[in-house]
Parts: sequence; C-alpha cells; structure tokens
Amino acid sequence: MFTARFQAWVRAGARRIVPALQRAHVSPNALTVAGLLICAAAAALVAAGYLTAGGVVLLVASLFDILDGALARVTGKTYRYGAFLDSTIDRYAEAFTYIALLWFFIFHTHHTLEPMLIIFALTGSLLVSYVRARAQSLGFDCDGGVLARPERVVITVIGLIVNPLLVWALWILAVLTNVTAVQRIVLVWRQSRRVATAGSQADGS
Repeated sequence: MFTARFQAWVRAGARRIVPALQRAHVSPNALTVAGLLICAAAAALVAAGYLTAGGVVLLVASLFDILDGALARVTGKTYRYGAFLDSTIDRYAEAFTYIALLWFFIFHTHHTLEPMLIIFALTGSLLVSYVRARAQSLGFDCDGGVLARPERVVITVIGLIVNPLLVWALWILAVLTNVTAVQRIVLVWRQSRRVATAGSQADGS
C-alpha cells in the first residue's frame, strides 16, 4: 500500500497526542463518533460546492479515525464492540462523502459521467469492506489489495483540494476499488483451495 509509511508517521504522531486524550478522559468510541460528525460536515461543504474546504475538513476527520485506534491500543481498550463500531462508522463516513459528491455533480454541474463514476466507486468501496469482513468471519485472511480505505481517503482528499484532479480521482476510485474487491475474492479463493487440498491429503493419508 502506497500510504503505509505515511500511516506509520501519522500513527507515531497520534501516539504523542494520546496522553492528553487520556488525561481528558476521552474514549476511543467518542473519537470515532466525533470523526463521523466531522466527516458529515465535510460532506455538507462538498454538497454545497465548497470542494477545497470539504477536502480539508475530510482530512481532519481522517485524523480522528487514526486517533481512535491509537488511543484504544495505548489504553488497552481494544474491545470487539469498539472495532465493530469503528468499522461500521467508516462505511457511513465513506458513504457521506460519495453522496455529497453525487449531489454536487447532479445539482451544481449537471454532468452525467461523474455520477456514474461515483456510483461505481461507492459500490467498489463497500464491496472491498464487505469481502474482508465476510472472509474474516469464515476464518480467512483478507487484507491487501491496491486500494484499501487509507488509500481511498488520500485520493479523495487530493481530488477535493486540488479540484482539477477530482475527475481523475473518481476514475481511479471507480476502477481500483472494484479491482481491489476482485483481488480479495481471489485471495480468499486461493486460501480455500489450499484448505481443501490439505483436507483431501489428510483424508488420503
């Protein structure tokens, strides 16, 4: 993933902020919900046509998404419900952004191509997350692919802040989110084949 080093750098910075959050008795779940509210504000700006401002606010919201995980790890509050809530809210946050972009292109520009790209990007994004969650529920490892959530957020933020790149960003998201979903499906298929092969060998021994 091309943002791996960037994520590591941001998480290192987040760990320095965590002690202050602990002293303020802020919970990881509170940060998760706050991040969603900030993302909703970003979506409102995008829908109103303030793309650059929306991109900046979306970047702030993504920092909350990193902080909640860092706080949970440092405080030892890595509960299953917290992970479930964080994952669910991530899907809402992503949907808010795409819906806002859809609103912008339909009511502000009256273009027809960009809304279709947004629909494909949203479908791919949701499938990437669904495939991973479903695979893990069945005991498979399903990380990887070219465009996980951090990459999607970075591409979206760049497209919003640098407006001429927005359509290119939508093309990248529309294509590569679905490529990532297929990559994960293939990954799970290969694991299932290995499990089936191992089982048949064990039966024959």
